[in-house]
Amino acid sequence: MNEFSTLTWAYVHKWANDELSRLRVRNDSAELTHDETNALRGEIRALKRLLALPEEAARQVQMASSAMPTMTDL
Repeated sequence: MNEFSTLTWAYVHKWANDELSRLRVRNDSAELTHDETNALRGEIRALKRLLALPEEAARQVQMASSAMPTMTDL
C-alpha cells in the first residue's frame, strides 16, 4: 500500500501546506528578530522536508530496486 495515497496523508499534506503558507507570511514581517527569523526558517525547512517525503520514498524504492541483481547478473 502506498502510504502517500491515504486520507491521513492528504490531511497531513494540506495541514503542512497551510502551515507553510502561514509561516512564510510571518517570515516576511519586518518585526521579527534575527533569532525569530532563524526559528521560522527552521520550521519552514522541516515542513518542506515533510512535504518531500513521497518523492524521497520513491527515490529510495528506485535505488533499492536498481541495486537488486537481475537474472542476467547471476
